Amino acid sequence: MAVIGKTGPARRQPPRRIEISQSIIQIFLLGMVVVAIFPFIWMIFASLKPFKELVESRQLLPETWTLRNYDEILGRVNFYAAFRNSIVSAVSVTVVSVYTSSVMGYIFSKYRFAGKEVLFTIVLSTMMVPFAVIMVPLYITIANSFGLADNLGGIIVTGFYTAFGIFLMRQFMESIPFELIDAARIDGASEWRIFFTLVLPMSMSPMSALAVFVFLVNWDSFLWPLIVLSSQDKQTLPLVLAGLRNLWWTRYEMWAAGSMLTVAPVMLIYSIASRYFIRGIAMTGLKA
Repeated sequence: MAVIGKTGPARRQPPRRIEISQSIIQIFLLGMVVVAIFPFIWMIFASLKPFKELVESRQLLPETWTLRNYDEILGRVNFYAAFRNSIVSAVSVTVVSVYTSSVMGYIFSKYRFAGKEVLFTIVLSTMMVPFAVIMVPLYITIANSFGLADNLGGIIVTGFYTAFGIFLMRQFMESIPFELIDAARIDGASEWRIFFTLVLPMSMSPMSALAVFVFLVNWDSFLWPLIVLSSQDKQTLPLVLAGLRNLWWTRYEMWAAGSMLTVAPVMLIYSIASRYFIRGIAMTGLKA
């Protein structure tokens, strides 16, 4: 009689349903990416087309490549002054707001004083107030008390404080051990030295993330500069871009070229600093 040997347990094959579902999810996400970036791609090619080709042709790629749209915008609108104003305002607000957010985040995370949690709750509650509610009293304060109406300083000083930045820095600095700070105090370091030589170097990732966020918000700001600034030589890039509508009502290739000139610096900065932005957001933990 032949002896039938025992066979081992059959290997389980991974279910094909999981692979199919993952493929469907990936295809869906790829489609969403295409939908998200297609307007930007269209804007790039539209800015390189003549007007007649843009309105008559349905092809994405230009048949006649031209840089005349950029030359005309740079030659006719106050682009260089607007670019300088945007750089000055965005960089100034970014530097000061990152510094104030770091200081306040350190105070709220490592100092103990009466009413700290109540004060921090009040700071966070300002994030829930719509800008339209404070727009008029803010402008009256800027114009009458500080005399900064139609002045670039009027849009700079209002950005020196950010509740989101304080919250972001406080959440990260909560993870810094108290033992390190106490050891520095025992060694005789002053509070400012501890902050600048110990706390800030450890907080570079969230500070970089906050800097990218604040810079992008202020670079694209439109409503508040529109209210404060009235002179053409003091306008920022979003205001100049909106003014293209008065110069070229139906010249869509001009709008596309102006949009590219406004968006390109932001895209470049974000592509360089995106890893710091993602890392900084992840390191905060966003814990309560």
